[in-house]
Amino acid sequence: MIYFSGLVVCLLVLTAEAYVESGSEAFCADAKQCLVYNVTCKTDDYEVRSYESVYVAATLVNASTLEEAQMIGYPRLLAYFNGSNDMGVSIDPVAPGLVIVPHNKEPEYFIQIALPAEYQQEPPLPTDNSVFVTYTPPTTFYVVGYHGKKTDQKERKTIESLSRDLDSAGASYIKEYHFSATYIKPGPARNMYNEVAFYVMDEPVCED
Repeated sequence: MIYFSGLVVCLLVLTAEAYVESGSEAFCADAKQCLVYNVTCKTDDYEVRSYESVYVAATLVNASTLEEAQMIGYPRLLAYFNGSNDMGVSIDPVAPGLVIVPHNKEPEYFIQIALPAEYQQEPPLPTDNSVFVTYTPPTTFYVVGYHGKKTDQKERKTIESLSRDLDSAGASYIKEYHFSATYIKPGPARNMYNEVAFYVMDEPVCED
């Protein structure tokens, strides 16, 4: 199994106004807290983002598809946020939810949700052995987004397009897995906003 040290990372904020500069306010308007990032540079095809460290609740899922992994993993994590922890407290999850998607024939998906600012110093411990709390390091990503319900087909098409753009630009990135983020909004599936990302290696490339 790949050790996913390059997990999504963030600084957390308590109000919507505090993350306006990140450019994510349209996608996080319905979340009490949201991952914050700095945009290093952008092209017509993707943008480069840097994130800081954060505690996340996470779980590993063996599944044949991304959709199946999410159906198994997210309920585990939401149970933790709804009180299945050693403090017995309900916790507001931080948007977005994130899945690390390996590119192999027997994938083990790493699914995570960041803890809010008030629990970053002392994260509650899960009571479910399949859930754990871990601390993620600072990272930089190549990112592109798309709207609508997340499906394996749409995800694959988007990540293949991003990979082609990065290869054309001569960018260096980890190709063995990608990051899949979802900002869930109320209403129909078309309101959902998703992002895919690759972990940046060396200096980021951001030239059209």
